[in-house]
Amino acid sequence: MSEEQAAELRRLLPQPTQTVTATEALGQLRAAAVGEPPVLALNMIASVDGRIAVGGRSAPLSSPADRALFHALRARSDAVMVAAGTARAERYGPTIRNERARAARAARGEREQPIAVVVTRKVELDPALPLLSDPASHVVIVTASDRELAPCAAQVEYIRSATLREALAELGERHGVRRIICEGGPHLNASLASESLIDELFLSIAPILVGGSDATILAAALLEEPQRLDLLMLLANDAELYAHYARRSA
Repeated sequence: MSEEQAAELRRLLPQPTQTVTATEALGQLRAAAVGEPPVLALNMIASVDGRIAVGGRSAPLSSPADRALFHALRARSDAVMVAAGTARAERYGPTIRNERARAARAARGEREQPIAVVVTRKVELDPALPLLSDPASHVVIVTASDRELAPCAAQVEYIRSATLREALAELGERHGVRRIICEGGPHLNASLASESLIDELFLSIAPILVGGSDATILAAALLEEPQRLDLLMLLANDAELYAHYARRSA
């Protein structure tokens, strides 16, 4: 039995079912997007009191079902976006490691791995980071800086842009990126929200109280007005909930 099959989910909305796998639950993912390509979705996990980390790491909040959804979302994306600080803290590696998942993408005429898009101001990443030390990884650095990384094994290129909106447009034009999954952190999320670039949100809610003053999904940011979302899907696994929201059309 695969990890995904072991992490069966109950779909509560829409069309309740007894059990579905993560891949089955996300089967209509592309059709759900409301924005113009490239469509950007956040994928985040939070405790019930809104914290996204325990001791600076998201792993204590996660579970097999959350990880199955995490990998299923990556498998259906053209690019995985992350802030440099999150890439360092979580020790990011190749975006897809499973050989069967890579083969399935290739059979659909897609890249074996989504492009890894790292957003950074200072362009300071250790070339020994697993993502950068993987020759099969294609990494795009989004920055306003003119700095470059130290030489590394991964294929690296740069998009130098003053705004995230311009960077996303260039990703679409240069690499044919249509769907992006962003995995944080909260400052990058807030920057995306301030430019109204978040089309969807996948939120895993861990049944844990964390307390403290650690970050929430969005770092302190003043949005011009609240951005309303519609609930498209709700899944459950034991006491955990998994919600899929889309930005409400004007």
